[in-house]
Amino acid sequence: MEQQSQAKNDDGFLTLATRKCLFRLLSFLDSRLPEYSAIHSFVCAALLTANPSYHVYFRRASSASGDEENYSLIIGLGVECFVQPNQQTKKCWTVTAWTDDDEKLASAYEAINIIDWNTDAVIMHYKFHAPHPAIDNLVKNKHGEGKDNKICYPSDQYFMPVKDALNLQISEIDGVYVKSLERCHAQIVYDYWPYRESTTVENITKEIELLPSAGVFLKGNDQLVSWMMCHLPNGMSRLHTLEEHRRRGYAALVTQYLSKRVAQCGFVPFANIVIENTASYKFFESMKFKHLRPIHVQYSSK
Repeated sequence: MEQQSQAKNDDGFLTLATRKCLFRLLSFLDSRLPEYSAIHSFVCAALLTANPSYHVYFRRASSASGDEENYSLIIGLGVECFVQPNQQTKKCWTVTAWTDDDEKLASAYEAINIIDWNTDAVIMHYKFHAPHPAIDNLVKNKHGEGKDNKICYPSDQYFMPVKDALNLQISEIDGVYVKSLERCHAQIVYDYWPYRESTTVENITKEIELLPSAGVFLKGNDQLVSWMMCHLPNGMSRLHTLEEHRRRGYAALVTQYLSKRVAQCGFVPFANIVIENTASYKFFESMKFKHLRPIHVQYSSK
């Protein structure tokens, strides 16, 4: 049975999705691809991995009845814990959503009581280059008016059609091979991730275990020299090639491999690119990714 959560506001109850609910939500979101690839991938990952750090809430549309698959709101939340400089542990929630009414999204976020706005950090992903005014007001009310604790990254989302990804022919480059990452590679991914202050090696290890990833390794000594992995709801993320091994096609190789693996797992291959990162725009366009829509990523904390 569906479990009614305590997340309730004037628009009605939000329901915490059970495994049975996730199947229905995924079917509903299938018809909204590729535009809503982020929330689709989140629901798909919650279903495939049963990761307890993934939470999916939904609200049925007022016209829905019984088992009818019609919704007005779907929200995906993932939580990571990280250690602050003062050695205290802090939770960071990453949130993505689909809704037919942007005005109601802020009140829905506020009603989800697993977020403690007094202590937790929140990273919101949503369409357009800037937050909806209602979301902006929510963040100000919960985390204050100051600018030091809020950062917004206007970005663009690029994707590769699933059919194209499934038909990719993985290149071969002399002296290296490509395969999925393993647990032991989490440390190097963490060390080179520029936003590592909001995650831990343990969190990255878990994502490597549960989600598609790719790494290029030297045949001579099995050294990992280039990598990419899934980081929901960012899609394909954390792309990096060691400085001394650049300009050899390794980034293209891991992107090819991961795009195909992502599609084989039922996800749409997509990536978020901060608008100032012109090199990434050129790279993903060269890999036959197509512009999907403008988005923003907003970090806030009290």
